[in-house]
Amino acid sequence: MLSLIKQTVPWAVLALVGSPYAQAGDKFPVQADFVLSCQNPVKKGDTAQSLMKRYQGNAMLQETEGAEGSRQKILVLYPHNMDLPYRAEVFFNDDAMTSLASVRINIEKSQWTYQGLKILDPIQAVEKQNGKPLTLFGFGWDYGGHVTSFNGGAFSKPSGDCAPHFRFQIRSGKSLPKTISGEQKIKSSLPELFQAQAYLSEISLDFVDSK
Repeated sequence: MLSLIKQTVPWAVLALVGSPYAQAGDKFPVQADFVLSCQNPVKKGDTAQSLMKRYQGNAMLQETEGAEGSRQKILVLYPHNMDLPYRAEVFFNDDAMTSLASVRINIEKSQWTYQGLKILDPIQAVEKQNGKPLTLFGFGWDYGGHVTSFNGGAFSKPSGDCAPHFRFQIRSGKSLPKTISGEQKIKSSLPELFQAQAYLSEISLDFVDSK
């Protein structure tokens, strides 16, 4: 989970000029392909090379800004459409991009879903599906809103070769009380999160021990 946290901050990216991975013109997936799983849009054992072959014309190597000023190369699937509804960011454990780490969805207009959940869903919807309150970091810092534990709920058990990770944000203009801010761990059941209209801003699948 910590590897995912270090990779997640706002999604602004810079394309690597002249990259041999750059392709032009998205070929959009069909509706059934919008369901995230351990097999879609990536699977254990995938490399940048294998994904470039599978998603010809729909993949681009980019560089993303991470927490605490870090930078990392990622492979972006369906990067070209202006509304970015299919965009998926793929992370690797190594510079050669041969060891799959995770896939991330964090676009508000994203068409991707995970077990019925989608970006912008309220935190209460995720808590309900988990069956137990979540534990997450307080808001207002680099790792704010990241889930640290599912507390034995439905999302605690990995599904196949991957495990989910979620991040939340609060609505713009809403106050940020001390009870849900800063470098502390908080429960999703806090009434302050309901009042702040906390919502799902990021869905990631972490491929543990993928080689």
